[in-house]
Amino acid sequence: MKDIPILMYHQFVNSKEEGGKIKLFVTKKTLELQFFLLKLFGYKSITFKGLDKIGLENRHREKYIIITVDDGYKDNYEILFPLLKKYNMKAVIFYITGVDHNTWTMKECGEKRFDLMGKKEIQEMDENGLVEFGGHTLTHPRMPELTNEELIKEIVENKRDIENIIGKEIITFAYPYGHISDRVKKAVKECGYKYSVSTDTGTGIISEDTYDIRRTAIDKTSLIDFLRKISPKYLSYKYKKRGNKKYKDYYDK
Repeated sequence: MKDIPILMYHQFVNSKEEGGKIKLFVTKKTLELQFFLLKLFGYKSITFKGLDKIGLENRHREKYIIITVDDGYKDNYEILFPLLKKYNMKAVIFYITGVDHNTWTMKECGEKRFDLMGKKEIQEMDENGLVEFGGHTLTHPRMPELTNEELIKEIVENKRDIENIIGKEIITFAYPYGHISDRVKKAVKECGYKYSVSTDTGTGIISEDTYDIRRTAIDKTSLIDFLRKISPKYLSYKYKKRGNKKYKDYYDK
């Protein structure tokens, strides 16, 4: 089976030396090559609001692709945004609002500091129309480990923060680390989201569960792997080969 390819990025750097130890980055040169190839192969980038407008039943009428970016680092504005404008492409950025830098990777992995974007950068990107913003919690926790009260706070306050910045509703959420459980999915839905994206769960077919939409990571990706990963059949292939990861839910539903 096939569906819209959904790519997942995190950070963008001018050179590899600027990147962190976790290496979740793509260089500007590589990103531009990838955008050039997407255009060359006739892909049309859309956002989740665009998908919602098109209608899930009509999503195969054109050669669509969805580009997503987690966390909201300043390099999204400095490197990604100019290339989106150059190639007239769209992206969805899942933005963290409770901290101003990568506290989670600094604490857990000893990563160096990377700042997140500020309000003015978010507003400029939103007003341009090429970027849609989505929720990604306040502090990037492992959501199945939160109490119900903590879970709702992370989802609701993050959603409210972003909507206050851009002055419009957001409809899509990304699970930090891709960690998901039935309780977490239920909370995201009840907090007003229409779609939510994961990493290593989901069947690869959007319509089967709009609260567990599988994505494919683009970081340490060779050119050949990139060409594989933009295939409409890749996400369902990934599911059939690897299945779904299981994440322990520490609290009752």
